[in-house]
Amino acid sequence: MSPKELTKIDITNEVFKEPIEVIKQLSSYLEDLKYTKVIQTFVMEDRRLNLSLENQGNSYFKGKIVWIGNKKDDSEGTIFCVDTRTELKQINPTAENTENIILDVKRETIRVSTASKTKCAVCGKNIEIFDEVAGCPLCEAKAHKDHFIDWVRMKHACPVCKKSLNVSSSGVVFID
Repeated sequence: MSPKELTKIDITNEVFKEPIEVIKQLSSYLEDLKYTKVIQTFVMEDRRLNLSLENQGNSYFKGKIVWIGNKKDDSEGTIFCVDTRTELKQINPTAENTENIILDVKRETIRVSTASKTKCAVCGKNIEIFDEVAGCPLCEAKAHKDHFIDWVRMKHACPVCKKSLNVSSSGVVFID
């Protein structure tokens, strides 16, 4: 079966790597995909590509993809900016909040199956797909980014392994 004949393609690994890998996959299956590269962000010119979030087979969020880009902290992975007609929302799929990511070629839709697999090391609540995540560079404990940074600023240590950490003026957590 040629790549063009496939209708549902798993792009989870590409999304967890970097945006250029996602664009390569999308371009190989969607004819005439138009985008403009701006630094490390790919802006969709015709906004024909949809994104749908699903949990246990039920869709709970839909919109048109505006751009696909890198994470702000330069960690591995891809962020999608989605237009719901009422707001622009950033979707941050990670191994902690995503089961799989499927490109539905016929519907020109990226379907993200979500599942909270990790709890915030600070507040204990689930880390969801809309949440920005930060982690300990030593033990890799994960938390909501704001919670983790606030904790390290107050305690100067990881909430899990208790190793000495600090936060730079730009908000990057580093080993003290």
